[in-house]
Amino acid sequence: MQEVIRTSEMLGVNCSTRTRGPQAVSRKHRDYASEYRRRIQRGSAKGLSRSQARGHPKATEALASPKRPARPISDEKLQRALRALRQEKNLAKAARSAGVSTERLRHAAVNKGAITKHGRRWIVRPDLPRRMPLYSRGREIAIIVGDFDTASLVGRYMSAVGQFLTTNNRALLMPFTGQSATDVKGKAHPFETNPNSIYRLATAGGDVFEQVYRIIV
Repeated sequence: MQEVIRTSEMLGVNCSTRTRGPQAVSRKHRDYASEYRRRIQRGSAKGLSRSQARGHPKATEALASPKRPARPISDEKLQRALRALRQEKNLAKAARSAGVSTERLRHAAVNKGAITKHGRRWIVRPDLPRRMPLYSRGREIAIIVGDFDTASLVGRYMSAVGQFLTTNNRALLMPFTGQSATDVKGKAHPFETNPNSIYRLATAGGDVFEQVYRIIV
């Protein structure tokens, strides 16, 4: 081995340079700017936008390559992301909560008409129908409401019910006495405000709010 090394030194040959030299030179002289321009030109020739040619299409644009179609997001993950977006008002955080990329979530939600741009932020469309749980006439039911105001009213009622069960403060239920929620078919569902009925329903162990609530897209 020593003879090989001495021989290499005598001949003035650097073995490591000869082995890695072409690769290093190739990396050093790679013209990324020209590659990028060619990529954009090829995309333009195919009728693609600059963002599509780059491989990062806008929310309303399709992927450039049919070989890599966007994988659909399961309804469970989409619902989880929409709930997070409704609370956090941040698309990236919503995507992380569902375990998907922000770009993938944006494409799926826009294609389903579930989100819209409000200023610089993406938000859940307020006019989407929602399936929501509530207590009415001594029963736990789920209704579909068609507007944000009704959904907000049901949400406040169920929040008050949860606080009542924790504190036993009946005053929390009083604002909802005589009120009701109207579903998409026009049927009114009066809120249950009888403490005994609410305790009985809570003890029955029905589905939790997060399991019933869903935005219908």
